[in-house]
Amino acid sequence: MSYEPGDLDAIEKALLGVLGLGLPPSRAAGSDTFRVDHVTAVVIGLMASGAGEQHLQPASEAVTTEFRSTLRATIESLTEKGIVTRQAAGMPAAPGGFEAGLAVDMVNPDEHPVVLDRYLAQQCMEELFNVPAVYPYLMERYARAGEVWRRLQDAGYNRD
Repeated sequence: MSYEPGDLDAIEKALLGVLGLGLPPSRAAGSDTFRVDHVTAVVIGLMASGAGEQHLQPASEAVTTEFRSTLRATIESLTEKGIVTRQAAGMPAAPGGFEAGLAVDMVNPDEHPVVLDRYLAQQCMEELFNVPAVYPYLMERYARAGEVWRRLQDAGYNRD
């Protein structure tokens, strides 16, 4: 079955849009603010109330237990629809090659699925960019991601 963004709920669209950004591994970026769960939580908070920290633990970059549970259910729903699939635990979070000397995140399959429908993820990402409260945040993440990817590629990481 083919899906359109309108067939998805808000958190499904947010997660797919975040995955579509192509964020670097948070450990390599040196910040948990690049984690898929963190970025998705901030996006959902901005969309709902304009408060990006709404789904984060107080004075922390970690998501709340409730949001983590919701995110896992969302990943399960998207998996059942054939839009994402789980990665094997212990593999590099970003697609592509792995250089032993680089600090990259290892996948937690409950929080960083592989996107099977890249076109749908791109559509969801574009919808997120059209939300005025979300746009500046995602553009900042996207710009910083570009800097991290350049640094990683200069160090020999090949994500293709």
